[in-house]
Amino acid sequence: MSPSAQLVEKVSGALASRFSRRGFFARSAVVGSAIAANPVTYALTPTDAYAAVCGCSGSNCDCGALCCDGYTEFCCTLTGNNQCPPGSLLGGWWKVDGSGFCNGPRYYMDCNAPCNGCGCGANGICSGGCSGTNCGCGLGDCNNRKAGCVNFRYGQCNQQVACIGPILCRVVTCIAPWEIDATCTTTARYDAATAYHDRPCLHGQVGNLDSVQEVGGGVRLQGWAFDWDTNQPVSVRFSVDGQPAGSVVANGSRPDVGSSYPGQGASHGFDTVIPVPGGSHTVCAAVVNTGPGGDSLLGCRTVVGRSPFGVLDSITVGQGSVTVAGWAIDPDTNGPIQVHVYVGGKGYPLVADQPRPDVDAALHRGPDHGFRATVPAPPGVQKVDVYGINVAAGGNVLLASRTVEIGSPFGHVDRIDPAPGGVRVQGWAIDPDTTGPIQVHLYVAGRGTAVVADRPRADLAGSYPGAGTDHGFDVVVPAPPGRQVLDVYAINDSGPNKLIASRAVEVLSGSPFGSIDLMRAGPGSVRVAGWVLDPDAAGPIQVHVYVDSIGTPVVADRPRPDVGAAYPGYGPVHGFDATIPVAAGWRQVCAYAIDVGPGENRLLGCRMVLVGGDPFGALDVLRVQGGQLTVAGWAIDPDTAEPIDVHVYVDSSGRSVRADAPRSDVAAAYPGYGTNHGFEASFPVSSGSHQVCVYAIDRGLGENRLLACRTISA
Repeated sequence: MSPSAQLVEKVSGALASRFSRRGFFARSAVVGSAIAANPVTYALTPTDAYAAVCGCSGSNCDCGALCCDGYTEFCCTLTGNNQCPPGSLLGGWWKVDGSGFCNGPRYYMDCNAPCNGCGCGANGICSGGCSGTNCGCGLGDCNNRKAGCVNFRYGQCNQQVACIGPILCRVVTCIAPWEIDATCTTTARYDAATAYHDRPCLHGQVGNLDSVQEVGGGVRLQGWAFDWDTNQPVSVRFSVDGQPAGSVVANGSRPDVGSSYPGQGASHGFDTVIPVPGGSHTVCAAVVNTGPGGDSLLGCRTVVGRSPFGVLDSITVGQGSVTVAGWAIDPDTNGPIQVHVYVGGKGYPLVADQPRPDVDAALHRGPDHGFRATVPAPPGVQKVDVYGINVAAGGNVLLASRTVEIGSPFGHVDRIDPAPGGVRVQGWAIDPDTTGPIQVHLYVAGRGTAVVADRPRADLAGSYPGAGTDHGFDVVVPAPPGRQVLDVYAINDSGPNKLIASRAVEVLSGSPFGSIDLMRAGPGSVRVAGWVLDPDAAGPIQVHVYVDSIGTPVVADRPRPDVGAAYPGYGPVHGFDATIPVAAGWRQVCAYAIDVGPGENRLLGCRMVLVGGDPFGALDVLRVQGGQLTVAGWAIDPDTAEPIDVHVYVDSSGRSVRADAPRSDVAAAYPGYGTNHGFEASFPVSSGSHQVCVYAIDRGLGENRLLACRTISA
């Protein structure tokens, strides 16, 4: 460790009891360690990196105001949009588990100002003047957190940008940062103190009712919608003249939405038909809320008219064919009507006369309006048009138009995660010319890995009936360290192979990394807990804990499901939790992750911990009733887990009381000391005023301590 690094550790440890990690960074040059190019070599402990101290950035706000708590305001408060402002860039991210706002982790992302050519020195942060960024309370309001003030960078995103400016605002989502910005790595940082930071503008729904068309006996509604609390499809409900008229899941392909809202994905479109009786009616659409808050109205339209209508429920590619399924109705008859399917310039008539009791229940037009048919299709990219044929005056109606690819394999890469020596890739692939498994070839840095996609994937059965379910793959692909491009091909038995994914991936290697989650003094001991990974090994590694230069080896082999979820390629067994005997006094405790491959041992963190000392506690109850004085409370001597004595003085008369009664609340607050630290005693007292003083009696190195002195009348 360099002399400068040693100085940082000593100073940060000495100030730990008075300043938070973020407060200390604001007061020292150690901020440079947070922007190292390699995300696994950060010297800071993420758990504390964003903790707050009172600093109001020159405003006249009270210390209790949000502007003074050390954190940055949300982008949606400042701009109305939960996205980084134009011209800014993601500088890094952290996450919180169990916040209650997401069905999983919640992610917090910093939007930093650009430097616009300004230099930034060794710490990688330029001043706000480079981008014209002002520092102050968000929108000038003390009830908003500050904006443009914090010079900080976690560093997992846009590592190719060496210099960035202050944090303008924060984006908060249930969506992983690397899904929003491909430059972000999956290296996790944590700050549980932000778990309940929230604003109404972080929730709610976004969408649009693009068109409402009369289709005869009904209306066709097209649009898109999503909820900021999830990137999964949400429901859209409809009403006619204020009465419920059904709902649909907005899961159709809308690439324009995916492009405008990175991280949300493209599966948020809807295209459906709802029944509407004759005459003029008001039709409305609203997004169903999935998080805090209520539903959001997309819009209302007035419709009048009649024409054939229906829905194409599915289109499936087969061997030289496509299968279409759906339903169609003409409001001028309750009988079946014709549907025409056009593929490759040829038309195929069919009759929509199959049972659809669900359609009858919704529209009351009889049960026989469904269709399902397989029609020939030439190889290549083909357009499939499906028309409802009018039985009376009027034109035919296009029910749906879809583009499919005939004869080529297809598939999807579901997730990519770091793994020892490469990346773990999971997904599926199907060739429509066969029901059997096919090969998938994966290329990284010019090297190929072949795998057979034959793992069971029951979820494919509903989307691709007839193709079978054994089409999944799960493989670790060897790759050199650093940022690489992964190309995944589905291999065709009788034609060109198909590229199904091309992704930028981060291949981890080198020094180990991790986190100290807990460092706490106990009776004659220090407890240290956390987790650690070596990018070059899937198994547990050692952690060496040094107390005043005396080291103790610990194996990080405890289950940590949260670490396993963040790094699936490495498994969950990477936690450590050790209690180390130490002598009383101030102790410097440092933990190192021990490297097992290319790289070096890494410092996880150092802290100053006070072991032992004077007893402490509280006087919870002091009352007089019927000539009896009652005192109750608790007391602990940090040098021992055993009960200690408490001396109660009434005026000048003292009595000894044993603090050995169960106190589960004290045990929860001070784990390691047990539950038997409560006391309660009663003494007869004469009428009049009395001074009552309670002392905790020291049992180790230290002195007796006054818990309380109070005056009471009997």
